Amino acid sequence: MGTFNGLTKLTRLSIGGNEISEIKPGTFENDMSLEILHLDDNRIEHVDRDTFSGLFKVKYVSLSKNKLKYLHPDTFLRLPKLQELHLTNNPGLKVPTDRNFIKSHSLSHLDISLCNISSVSVEKFANVSALEWLDLSNNNLKTVNINILTALPKLSTLYLFLNPLHCDCQLQEVWRLCKDRNMWPGNHVRCNIPSEVNGIVWAVLDKGQCLQDNIQYNGGYKNYTDT
Repeated sequence: MGTFNGLTKLTRLSIGGNEISEIKPGTFENDMSLEILHLDDNRIEHVDRDTFSGLFKVKYVSLSKNKLKYLHPDTFLRLPKLQELHLTNNPGLKVPTDRNFIKSHSLSHLDISLCNISSVSVEKFANVSALEWLDLSNNNLKTVNINILTALPKLSTLYLFLNPLHCDCQLQEVWRLCKDRNMWPGNHVRCNIPSEVNGIVWAVLDKGQCLQDNIQYNGGYKNYTDT
C-alpha cells in the first residue's frame, strides 16, 4: 500500500532536504491526485521502472540535487501527463549516448544542467519528441549533434551556456539552424575553442568561413556582442 494512501486530495508534495536515499516502488501507488512532486536535495541514487507507479496525474517532478546515478528509461513513460522533469545538479548521473535516456510522450520541459554531460546524441532523445525546452547548461559539451534538433521538431529553447563549446564548422550548422528556428539558447553562450574566439558569444559563428571542415575567422569579430 502506498505511503501516502488516503490523501486523496493531495495535489502537491514537497519532501526535499530529508536525506531520502530510496523511493520504493509502490510508495505513490494510490496517490491518484498528485500533480507536483518535489524530491530535491536528497540522497536518491537510483530511480527504477516502478518508482512513480500510480502517479497518473503528475505534471511536474523534480529530482534536482540528489546523488542520482541511474534512471530507468521507462520510468517516466508511465506518467502520461508529465510535462516538466528537473534533474539538475546530479553530476554522477549516467546519461547514455547509444540508447534512450528518457522515454515520454508528454514531456515538454527537461532540465539536465550541471550533470557533467560531455556529449549528446539522437539516440538519447529519440523518445521525447514533445520537448519544447531543454536545459543543457553548465555541462562539458563541446558541440551538439545537429540531428538532435531535427528529431525534436517542437524545441524552441535550448540552453547551452557555460559549456566549453568548440565554435567550429559543425557547431556553425547548429547555430544557423537555431537561428532559423528562432530557438533561444539562453544568454551569453560563449566559445571556448578556437583560441581567437575564446570568450566571445557563439553568434560569432556567423563570421566564420568554413573550408574543408576548417573554420577561419576574419574581419571585425573580436568585439562581437550579439547574443
